[in-house]
Amino acid sequence: MLRRTMAALPPVTRLSIAPMMDWTDRHYRFMMRMITKETLLFTEMVVDQTLLHQKKNLDYFLGHDPVEAPLALQLGGNSVEDLGAAAHLSQSYGGFCEINLNTGCPSALVSSRCFGARLMLEPERVRDICDSMRRNVVLAAEEKPDRPAAEVTVKCRIGVDDCDSYEELHHYVATVASAGVRHIIVHARKCLLKGLSTKDNRTIPPLRYEVVYRLKQDFPELSFTLNGGVQSIQHARELLDTTNVDGIMIGRAAYNTPWNFRDADRLIFNAERNPNLSRREIIELYLEYAEDLQAKWGSTEPLSDSPYTMATSALMKPLLALFKYVKESCSFSSSSSCYDTQTN
Repeated sequence: MLRRTMAALPPVTRLSIAPMMDWTDRHYRFMMRMITKETLLFTEMVVDQTLLHQKKNLDYFLGHDPVEAPLALQLGGNSVEDLGAAAHLSQSYGGFCEINLNTGCPSALVSSRCFGARLMLEPERVRDICDSMRRNVVLAAEEKPDRPAAEVTVKCRIGVDDCDSYEELHHYVATVASAGVRHIIVHARKCLLKGLSTKDNRTIPPLRYEVVYRLKQDFPELSFTLNGGVQSIQHARELLDTTNVDGIMIGRAAYNTPWNFRDADRLIFNAERNPNLSRREIIELYLEYAEDLQAKWGSTEPLSDSPYTMATSALMKPLLALFKYVKESCSFSSSSSCYDTQTN
């Protein structure tokens, strides 16, 4: 089993945006990169079988603009061999600083396929998957040495159904870490696969931040990112300043109020200044990006051998979030000049 020396922790970003299905696609990420340059962005979860059976269309499933860096890819699946192969493909494709294994998704569909949060019930399988992913990333990096090897990480919950004791979580983390995983992202809620919908699993199980703090205390050699219920970058800064976690991940608040991230580089990363683009400037740059994509892919009919297009509805979706909670008196056409306070 491939292991990494425990001498030093790899760098962990202080702030990241959670992988969210139907939201953190390449279009949303491009828009967010004009708001914050430093925040780590995640892809949506990509299922291993998708990559393995769509090798001719990797530009669609893994494609991204270089400006999206730093960028992490999240993979889903349950096969040791297939997730290793998917990690190899992803590393070879390039552009990802991190490849994350999803062991926290509460979706009934995902659970029925025995991955996502369901995997937390099989810590030894997760260990073997992570070992396979890490070995394949190293192999792919050796084949293309100009591309740094991505760090393999894991995202999980604090428990699943009745397996929710701290002892069980401690065992899970220790088992995963034995494969050389050094960074674990923890959504500080348990997951109820029986009885709660995906949406309810994001809000009904109570947040227990203290469990994540205890993990960091018990595993000082590992890095932990706290996820769940973080409402703003100001809240993230408070948690970073007053707790022992290494990083904070924001989910729903990142798509409900993306404009809140306009001060992230200065407030969280101590940068001298933020990008400081107005919403009007962001729209202008984004429309250029959208036009370029549709010129390459097509909007309704494919323009290449690929069967996929870049639909206008998908391209426009992130911009709607950019104006969420802007005063009703601001129309879409004029609201780019409303509340464009720049932060140095």
